[in-house]
Amino acid sequence: MDKLEEIKGRLAAVAHKDSVEGSTKLRELGIDSLDIVELLLQLEEDYGVHFDDMDMSALVTVQDLLDAIAKQL
Repeated sequence: MDKLEEIKGRLAAVAHKDSVEGSTKLRELGIDSLDIVELLLQLEEDYGVHFDDMDMSALVTVQDLLDAIAKQL
């Protein structure tokens, strides 16, 4: 499994879903901002990516998050 698919799976797990699509809005997943921050911190640790300079309001969909991570991998 590639890293981005693995991340989609982790996001689905946080949202208690079987899977998520790229077009799904993060807010539609029923996860709050604290869940997202915790996930981002874990992704930073696991994959060596950094979100500290990123405008978090730009992360609207699952694909936005994946694109932000892919730019750093």
